[in-house]
Amino acid sequence: MNLTNNPPENKLTTKRKIWLPITLVLIAIVAIVLFFIWKKNTEESKPVYSEEQLPAIKVVVTNGCGYEHLAADFAAALKDKNIEVVGLSETPKPIYDKTIIVIRKGDKEDLERLMKMTGIQRWTSAYSEYFSADFEIIVGRDYEQFIAY
Repeated sequence: MNLTNNPPENKLTTKRKIWLPITLVLIAIVAIVLFFIWKKNTEESKPVYSEEQLPAIKVVVTNGCGYEHLAADFAAALKDKNIEVVGLSETPKPIYDKTIIVIRKGDKEDLERLMKMTGIQRWTSAYSEYFSADFEIIVGRDYEQFIAY
């Protein structure tokens, strides 16, 4: 009896060879679909708060165009919004034509809230842990479109 002359046994039949990859692909598809359903449900379950229920956003209003008392006037226009003005300042050089929000310590969610409340769409980030507020609003020459008289 010589075992080396016998051909190796093919334990899987042709039908099983076809159904095994198909079954694995279907299991993978079901897993992917379940993952996306789970992800969608976790995103929708976040509580939704009104603006009055959220903490006030702290900002420093900076006069960036050199007009007298502009920072104070702009801060007064923000008083009825959920924005706490913690300081007023002026830029060393009045070069700003466009009003801009500078992220100092805040996050993107608060930035979206601030943009919605003020109507200012331009923003940049200059993170500083030593800044006194989460955001700085540098008021430019286009200030009239953001202040309602």
